[in-house]
Amino acid sequence: MLYWLPRICLFAVIGVVLALGALPATSEDIANTLIVVLLGLGLFSITVQVFPPERH
Repeated sequence: MLYWLPRICLFAVIGVVLALGALPATSEDIANTLIVVLLGLGLFSITVQVFPPERH
């Protein structure tokens, strides 16, 4: 569950920002935002695989 928690929170924040109209929400803006978020999550996942967190 801890693996998915940051992703769920991130998508929730994006949803709230778009729902409240804090950002201009054209379809192109939403698509660009989602692409950047997915690329960031992919890079994070690759980083965690290459450099696993230390286990105590």
